[in-house]
Amino acid sequence: MWQRIQTLYMALAAGSMFAVGAANPTEWSSLLAGLGVALFTANTTYFRHRQRQFVVNRVGILAAFALEVVYVIPVLNGSPNADQSWSIALPLVAVVFASMANRAIQSDEAKVREADSFRPKKRKK
Repeated sequence: MWQRIQTLYMALAAGSMFAVGAANPTEWSSLLAGLGVALFTANTTYFRHRQRQFVVNRVGILAAFALEVVYVIPVLNGSPNADQSWSIALPLVAVVFASMANRAIQSDEAKVREADSFRPKKRKK
């Protein structure tokens, strides 16, 4: 379902990863940002498979943390062109949105389990 809140969160996470990848032309950052965008964008179509969405979001979070490491290491080494603070913050924004999406997915899963407990079980003949 496209109207669920976790779809919006995953789209915002993909947008923040896209902004990072588009602004920085290095190979590793573009590769990791592209992976994050692909994961979060494809994940919006898995609305019938909540457990798969949860796992793919976790992999996207790992990609965002790896991208964060790619940006933090030059800052720690004192590189002169490492002063782009927004490029350091955007992967963390993607992690926050993906975590919010995971929380909404867990909430949906709990609602489905609760609704299933009220339905009568079918008997096999």
